[in-house]
Amino acid sequence: MYYFIQNISIRRNYEIIVLIYDYDNCICRKFQRTGCPQIKSKQIHLQYKSPNKSIEIKDTSLVITEKKDVFENPVSSIPTSSSSEEKNYTLTKKEVYDLIKFIQDNKFFDLNPTYGAPEGERSYPTTLSIKMHGKDKEVVYRSNPSFESAPEAFRKIEGYLLKLRK
Repeated sequence: MYYFIQNISIRRNYEIIVLIYDYDNCICRKFQRTGCPQIKSKQIHLQYKSPNKSIEIKDTSLVITEKKDVFENPVSSIPTSSSSEEKNYTLTKKEVYDLIKFIQDNKFFDLNPTYGAPEGERSYPTTLSIKMHGKDKEVVYRSNPSFESAPEAFRKIEGYLLKLRK
């Protein structure tokens, strides 16, 4: 027996309706798209803070703030002035879904709360805090070449975030 597709429609809730016909009857089938489920409000709140950049994601809202230091004296390590530039973006629901999946796949919530230099040692701290699916976790990595490097999961998530809207 042969079948042919007469019509396909995709609704906002990612439900796909396919009208399938055999030569005598219409057989209607519904399929739920599995690639990108509905994103509920307040599903993710992520904050990334490093010495020169911060990223905040609240659901589909993305705010990237970059700090820029100006050095008028080329031999000084103290900036003459500093400014910050803030950029606002909207993430697609698929981008949010992919980010959530990436965080889960890299087991962020299994990480220790701190890595790198102990508190009080000279370091450059990077903080990543994530609230999603009823979980809340903050991980701080204090960069100092004399101490351990950031764990792989932390580095991967940091890299993923830094590539957003680059």
